[in-house]
Amino acid sequence: MASNITNRRFVESTVLTTSAVTEYTAPVATRSIIKKVTVTNTSVTAATVTVYLVNSGGTAGVTNANVQAQTVGASQTVELYTVENHTLESGDFISALAGTGAVLNLMVSGIEVLV
Repeated sequence: MASNITNRRFVESTVLTTSAVTEYTAPVATRSIIKKVTVTNTSVTAATVTVYLVNSGGTAGVTNANVQAQTVGASQTVELYTVENHTLESGDFISALAGTGAVLNLMVSGIEVLV
């Protein structure tokens, strides 16, 4: 019997830009549960990260910012606890941006459940 639950890395280590970019979209007929989110700053100066959890058909903006301009210290990795355990329905997506381009790496892992 096939399993309806799959552990996945939603976002491989990706470098954030200064524009909000869709990093992961929940597949059709799937509920995605975010389990772990980390951001690593590869710079010698602090940088900020913003993460949006956006409903299908929506646009990243202040109304769906889950993390807003959180500072990540120089050469530090932080776990974004406020994003974890949120659920994305089919077509919902994660979008993110950095205050400084090409210095923050985002990784997101979770569970996909076929519905």
